[in-house]
Amino acid sequence: MNAYQKFNHLAEQVTNEIIAELQQGKAIWQKPWSSYGLPKNYASGRPYEGFNAFYLNYVTEKNNYTAPYFLTFKQAQEMDGRVRKGQKGTPIVYWKIFEAKEQDQRVNQTDEGKDHPCSRFVPFLWTVFNIDQVEGVDFHLPNVPERSGQQLLEACQHVVDSFPQPSPKVLHGGTQAYYAPVRDIVQMPDRRRFITPEAYYATLFHELIHATGHPARLNRFTPDEAPARFGDEAYSKEELVAEMGASFLCAFTGIEEAVFQNSVAYLQGWVSRLREDKTMLIYAGTRALKAASYILDLKAESDKGASLAAKQAA
Repeated sequence: MNAYQKFNHLAEQVTNEIIAELQQGKAIWQKPWSSYGLPKNYASGRPYEGFNAFYLNYVTEKNNYTAPYFLTFKQAQEMDGRVRKGQKGTPIVYWKIFEAKEQDQRVNQTDEGKDHPCSRFVPFLWTVFNIDQVEGVDFHLPNVPERSGQQLLEACQHVVDSFPQPSPKVLHGGTQAYYAPVRDIVQMPDRRRFITPEAYYATLFHELIHATGHPARLNRFTPDEAPARFGDEAYSKEELVAEMGASFLCAFTGIEEAVFQNSVAYLQGWVSRLREDKTMLIYAGTRALKAASYILDLKAESDKGASLAAKQAA
C-alpha cells in the first residue's frame, strides 16, 4: 500500500473503533488530556498535535495507562529500555511536506491570476508505545497540582479574556447560542439561563472555537467549507471541530467532567457522518486542536497541512 492507502486504512480502523465507543456513550474527546497534560513524546518532551493528541489520550484512558507519555521502539532502546514482550503499539500519523520540483511544479491559479507552486502533504505512520509498555527505564513523572472550584471558573474566564486580538464581540441575551461570521459576534443567553457556570463556559467555548475560523484568524471558512446548512458535510465537519475544540478547552480549564454528558448526546447525531467520511475524525481533530491552541496561544509547532492532506486523501 502507498502512503495514502495506509492513511485511509488507519482512518477507517480508528473511525470504526470510535463509532463503537460513541454508541456506548463514550468519546475520545471525553477527556482530551489527562491531569499530566497533553500526550507527549517522553524522550523529546514534545506534545503530540492534532488528532494524535486526542487519540493517544483516548488510548491512555482506555488501557488505564499511568500517563499519556509515549516512545518509539527505537527511543526505548536508546534509553536502555525495551518494549515488554507481547505489547502492541499505537499507530499515529506524521505529515511531511514535499515541495514540488521546479521542473514539474503543479500550480494553482489565484483570483489575481498569479501562479503558486503546490506542496504535497504526505502521511507517514509511526508506531509508539506508552511508557507503561516499556521496561528497563526509570521514568519520572511531574507533580500534578489540584485546583478548587473557584479556581476552575477563574481559569475559564481567563481563557475568554485572553482570546487573541482581534477578538469576536460576545453579546448576551435571548435564548440561543451561536457565532455569526459576517458580523464576527458570539451571541450567548444570559448566564442565569444555564444550569451551572460550567455549562455556560462549555457553550461559550464551543462558539469561540467557531470564531477561530474567521478570515482574521485561522481562515477556516473557505467558500467550499463554510458551515452552511444543518446536516450538510461542511456543517458536520465544522460542528465536530467546534465540539472537539470546546472539549479540549474544558479539559484545559478542568471542567470537562461537568459538561461531558451534554457533549456525548449532541455528537450522537454525527455517527452517520463518520461512517460516510472515514477521515472526518482526523480532519476535525487536527483543526480542533489548532483552534484551541490559537485561543490559548500555545507555542507548540503547528500541525501544518494535516487537515488539508486528510481532505485530499479522502
